Amino acid sequence: MWPKVLMFGFCCWLCPIWAAGSEVELEYRQSEPFQQYVERAKDYVRQHKVWVDESQQDRELQAVLPFELMPDDQECSGTEKIGILLSHGLSDSPFSMRDPAWALQQACYQVRVVLLAGHGTQSADLIPISRQTWRDSFRHAADAFQQEVDVLYVGGFSTGGALAIEYAWQHADSVAGVVLFSPLFKVNSSIDWVAPLLAPFKDWLDNYPSDDFAKYASIPVPAIAEVYKLAKEVRKYVSDNPKELPVFIALSAEDQTVDSEVTQAIFQKAMISPKSQMVLYSKDQRSTNTDRLKIYNTRWPESNILGLSHMAVHGSPENPYYGAHGEYRICGWYLSDPERYQTCRNDSDNWFGEGSDELTKKSLHAARVSWNPNFLSLMKEVAFFLQANAN
Repeated sequence: MWPKVLMFGFCCWLCPIWAAGSEVELEYRQSEPFQQYVERAKDYVRQHKVWVDESQQDRELQAVLPFELMPDDQECSGTEKIGILLSHGLSDSPFSMRDPAWALQQACYQVRVVLLAGHGTQSADLIPISRQTWRDSFRHAADAFQQEVDVLYVGGFSTGGALAIEYAWQHADSVAGVVLFSPLFKVNSSIDWVAPLLAPFKDWLDNYPSDDFAKYASIPVPAIAEVYKLAKEVRKYVSDNPKELPVFIALSAEDQTVDSEVTQAIFQKAMISPKSQMVLYSKDQRSTNTDRLKIYNTRWPESNILGLSHMAVHGSPENPYYGAHGEYRICGWYLSDPERYQTCRNDSDNWFGEGSDELTKKSLHAARVSWNPNFLSLMKEVAFFLQANAN
C-alpha cells in the first residue's frame, strides 16, 4: 500500500505561512497539565480544521482531539494506578485509538491519547512538522503522566508505535512495558528512500479532499520523509540495543503500509524479554501458539474478510464509524476512479482485506478492512500483559 501512499500527495519544502502555527500550538509542552493541553488543542483545531460536514462540527472536533479515559472508581477500587499513553499514526488522529482505549479503560487502566502536531485539522498542516516535534510531544506527555500514576506503559499505532518504543528504550528504568499496534520500523516500500529526495522540490502528486473526518486522504511528502527518517533511526536504535523490557506487538503479515517482516525480525533480535509477546495475523499461516508468538489465520470467508490491513488490527467490529456495520468504508484505493469508489462504498456484499490480487479476484471494488473480528480477544491479551508486568 505504501507505494500508493507515496503518490497521495507531496508538498513543497517551503511551507505556507498560515500552516506554520500548528507545530507550536499542537505540541505537548513540558510539564503541562493534560487538560490544559486538551483545551489548547480544542481551540486550535476548532479554528483550523477543514470540516467534512459543517453541520457536524462538534462531532468531528471531538473525534480528533486528545483525550483521557479514567477507570471506574467503584469497579477498580483498591488497585494500583496503572496508566498507558497512546499515540496515533501518520495522517490519523486520536479517533484511531478509541477502541483500544475504551477496552483498556474497562480493564481498569487510565488511558491518555495524544494528538500529534499537524494532525486533526488539514493535511497541509503536516508540511512544516518535524519528527523531533512528534518526539518532544510524546516525551513531554509521558514524563507528565509518569508523575501521576504508579505504573506507566507507553504504546501506539504505526508512527505512534515508533515514538513509543523509542521513548521506552530511552526510559527503560521507569517504563513498565510497551504496547504496539502495527508499529512502524520500516515503510513497506522499496522506494521509501525517495521521499527525502523529493521533499525539497515536489508539491502534491495527488491532493484529494478527505471525506473521512478522522483521517487525511493525502499525505505531503515532507511528512513521509520525516516518517522515513524516524523509522530508520528508531529501527537502528532498538536493534543495536536489545532490552529485557516487555513488549506486546500486534500486527498483520499482509500489512502494506509498514514492513511486518522487519518488525518480526526486530522482535526476535532486540525485544528479548521472555515476557514479550507478538500476535501475528496472517491469511497464509496456520494458527499457532508458542511462548512468545501467537498466529491467527485471517481467512474469514463467513465475514467476507481476506487478511487484515494496517489499520484493522486494533479496530473493533462494533465501532460505529469504522466497524463491520459502521457508516464509513475505507475505499481510498479508488480515489482516482469516482465510480469505482462509490461502488466500493455502497456494495452491501463487498469483500474486505488488505490489497492483493487474491482480494481483487473476490471483488473488483473490494474495500480495505478497518476492523478486527478478533478484537475482544486481542484486548484481553493486552490487558493481561499490562497486569502481569505491572509489578
